Amino acid sequence: MTKEQWETAEQNLQSSYRIVKLQADGYTLSLQTQRYKMQLCIAVYVDGKIQGKWLTEDCEIRRKFFQKHKHSILTRKEQEKLKRERKAFREKVLANSICYTYSPYWSSFRSLKRHLCQNCTDITLCEEVEA
Repeated sequence: MTKEQWETAEQNLQSSYRIVKLQADGYTLSLQTQRYKMQLCIAVYVDGKIQGKWLTEDCEIRRKFFQKHKHSILTRKEQEKLKRERKAFREKVLANSICYTYSPYWSSFRSLKRHLCQNCTDITLCEEVEA
């Protein structure tokens, strides 16, 4: 996509309830601004849907289009206790206490664009549809 097409897509997503359709590596992506957890974000629908198995199972769609989040399974109190331990032990425990989740919601258009450009080889703007 050209710079102007990315700017057009971003401008269309700044107003609520507009859908921007992209074609990326054979998939049809529908990007729509929605409310999620009391804030506006961009939802990514792949071929018109979001399936739960994409969020839980490792697949191409999850890696290409969904946002990866890193979480610690330790509480703040447990992390503070670890600071008093030996460095080797602390790093081993911290490395094993990380989990990753995936979400079809993006809080930033710039991060979504960067992720798509890195993970997709062919991206084209199909159309903008007013919902």
